[in-house]
Amino acid sequence: MNIKILWVGKTKNSPIRSLLEDYLDRIRHMVSLEVIEVRDQTKARNLKGNQLVAAEEGEILRVLPGHGRVVILDEKGTEFSSAELARWFEGEQNRGTKEITFVVGGPDGIGSRISALAKLKLSLGKMTWTHEMCRVLLLEQVYRAFCILRNIPYHR
Repeated sequence: MNIKILWVGKTKNSPIRSLLEDYLDRIRHMVSLEVIEVRDQTKARNLKGNQLVAAEEGEILRVLPGHGRVVILDEKGTEFSSAELARWFEGEQNRGTKEITFVVGGPDGIGSRISALAKLKLSLGKMTWTHEMCRVLLLEQVYRAFCILRNIPYHR
């Protein structure tokens, strides 16, 4: 299985970037993983609100694979426990899913065309997190899920 994680903008905070790299290295020992960063349109084009979401959507759609499962992070999405996320991955593997792409949109959300493509809308909980922190939380949970599936004691 290949996992792609697509997010808007670069991770500017160096401690967060360090955590991301740590989890990326850990996950890559278990599964193929690629991070795709699309250009942050906020400063480049001085856009806000719906115009910003539309511009980001265009950038995301340009690089979004045309196959596999699309999962978007959405505050109104389904909340999983770590074990439930692991079982979801297991189910996808059993169905023969070759690729899963997680999409982390910008601060104003994800456009409706991408949302319509999503096979799963995933919530990281009811609390609000910065988008850079969401990246870390998502990677940590992906790592934890694969540890659960492989009986690696990290989950404890």
